[in-house]
Amino acid sequence: MSSTRKVMEANKTKRSDGGSTRVEKAVEGLTREKLLAAYRNMLLSRRMDEKSLLLLKQGKMFFHIGGSGHEAIQTALAMALRPGFDWGYPYYRGITFSLQMGVTPEDILLNSFHRATDPSTGGRQMPAHYGSRELRIPTQSSPTGSQYLQALGTAMSIAKDGSDEVVYVSSGEGSTSEGEFHEAVNWASRGRFPVIFCIENNRWAI
Repeated sequence: MSSTRKVMEANKTKRSDGGSTRVEKAVEGLTREKLLAAYRNMLLSRRMDEKSLLLLKQGKMFFHIGGSGHEAIQTALAMALRPGFDWGYPYYRGITFSLQMGVTPEDILLNSFHRATDPSTGGRQMPAHYGSRELRIPTQSSPTGSQYLQALGTAMSIAKDGSDEVVYVSSGEGSTSEGEFHEAVNWASRGRFPVIFCIENNRWAI
């Protein structure tokens, strides 16, 4: 039975107490515990985003790039990766992905307030440009679109080494008009390099 059919069948199952329908196990391996963990991560990301916007309006932060609305896809893809083994090149709206991979709320706030203890760059990088050497998340690039070729270069080195690591790279649809996107996709396809391109259609293009 296909995953879609499993979801449809599960949705037909009513709770014994007459309440709303629930999915016990919509997709193989996706347990109740994993679903709750995913929900917690999405909720944490939204609250972090809202708090950052509030701090910006209070003049306590000078820069904020919102990630609201991106929570589900970023959580799902991060759950499929191996933190500290696979590579992540999220763009500056990738807070949910980073949290799911293991970046902590404290790490993000240390970056936002430019503290010397910021694990990304020691407070030298802009807010929403967090990263982690241990988790293999290089700090984000401000020129959105340049991360495509960075991710491709990492994937090429993985292929050369013969490892089974994979590379995740994301952006909004606006940066797909940049030449770097087409170059990276063409090279990745030509060389069959292990890159996952995640394009989030948020209808913004700076």
